[in-house]
Amino acid sequence: MGNNAIEPTEGITSYALIPYGILNREISSATRSSFEKELGEIIKLYRVYKEGADFLTEGTNGDYVAATLRYKNAKSILNKEARFLYSKTPDILVNALDINNKKAKETADIYQNLVNKVFKKNKFKHKLLRAAKDCFIGKRIAIMLNFNPNTGVGISFVKSLEFYYEVDPYEENKLSKIITFCRVRDSENLADVRIFCKKYWMGEDGYCYVHEDMCDGSGVIIEEVTPDTRTLFEYIPATVVINDGLLGDGQGESEIEELMNDESWYSKLANADMDAERKSMNPTKYTMDCSPESTSNLSTAAGAYWDLQSDQNSATDKQGSAGILEPTMAYKDALKVTLDRIKNTMYEKVDVPNVSSEALQGVVTSGKTLKAIYWGLIVRCDEKMLAWEPALEFMTETIIEGCKLYPECLSFYNVDKLEDIDYEVNITNNYPLPEDEIEEKTMDNTEVINQNMSRRAYMKKWRGLTDEEVTEELKQIAIEREILEDSYSGLPEIDNTSPQFKKAGNEAENEQENGDENQTIQGETEEQTIDETE
Repeated sequence: MGNNAIEPTEGITSYALIPYGILNREISSATRSSFEKELGEIIKLYRVYKEGADFLTEGTNGDYVAATLRYKNAKSILNKEARFLYSKTPDILVNALDINNKKAKETADIYQNLVNKVFKKNKFKHKLLRAAKDCFIGKRIAIMLNFNPNTGVGISFVKSLEFYYEVDPYEENKLSKIITFCRVRDSENLADVRIFCKKYWMGEDGYCYVHEDMCDGSGVIIEEVTPDTRTLFEYIPATVVINDGLLGDGQGESEIEELMNDESWYSKLANADMDAERKSMNPTKYTMDCSPESTSNLSTAAGAYWDLQSDQNSATDKQGSAGILEPTMAYKDALKVTLDRIKNTMYEKVDVPNVSSEALQGVVTSGKTLKAIYWGLIVRCDEKMLAWEPALEFMTETIIEGCKLYPECLSFYNVDKLEDIDYEVNITNNYPLPEDEIEEKTMDNTEVINQNMSRRAYMKKWRGLTDEEVTEELKQIAIEREILEDSYSGLPEIDNTSPQFKKAGNEAENEQENGDENQTIQGETEEQTIDETE
């Protein structure tokens, strides 16, 4: 490899992942060129995430193969950020606006059960975490919903390499068209590749239309799955989440792009250090003023003996000698500081704390300290939720409204009918900090005791029970309480007309009267003492 950069393993062939035939057919020529260029850049970002950043090797003359180990620091940092954001799935709650209306609250519970079952069937928790990683790498992701009477409600998270979208010129938050091209079968032969192409667009009549095709790797239509069909939606059942960016930026920003240059320098310096260490382990040997015949086949085995002779043909009387050239490694302290600085810079760019055992050495890792250490990342994740929260609310509302438009889907979730009520969707993100959970759980427990929070809400939040399971649990609690109360009330009954009962009552009254008299005498004595003092 010499002094050349490490070549990408995918190279130009990576652009074969882009279905040009579909793009040529679905996207106008004015925007196709820039979109295809951006897709190529995103493919390179995914390669950096999976394989590490490119770097130049140094110090070789063709007779030595330099170390080329890629350090995937960017991938590690990005994964930590995504896990902190969504390793604990956000609470998505559907609440009735009219809290005093019992029927509205019951209907909201039905909505909530429906949404929970749809999430569970679509493995929403797992997909959400993976989608966050794709969003951080590829600048954006799309969330699409599909309502099929034969399969129910489908939720798809689509990475930026697999969709193109356009927004309404008058409403930037409203989609006017979105096209997805998902590979369902890969192959080296483009004719054997299968790409499922789905398109949503708004018609002139104000309704959303859908079209689905199965294409090969060149974009040629193999089968028309769904012809142009008008849906019952008056909007496109899809939304796009943009990662960071500025106003009017519909592309977003990649965090891998922010970290790749630092990772490249880290790998370059770390590999140079490995080369120096290898040279120290196998140092360069030299001989001086020795006979060529005695140095032609010197053994490098452990404990080898060299019988060297001085060069008799030398013009001067010189004594032959041998030695080794070994790097002193005097730079190691400075190198460690530089590598730590580069790594810390990468962590700081995305506000992810470096919580390695070495970095936290000497730090008391109490709950409060951990919260302070993670404070920057918490704020950053709150910033991310400004883009994710509206998308998750839209997704939840679309599930409910879509099941009203397509009631055939309700049969997959044991729901007969959805009544119309005024409701709202509340999103609460959860961070994996143990102290926060303990404090919040304690506060909620206090709220239950003070009757400011229902037992049902507490069980659903902290134990993850469904409404049916909560009802059974409350019934069991009521039964056990009744059993305990019956056990206390089941003591032998006392006859209050018996002489023993009357005698015990008279003694209790006498003790009470004597106590009152003693208290009165004590009070009068205290008053008299005060008067005499005055």
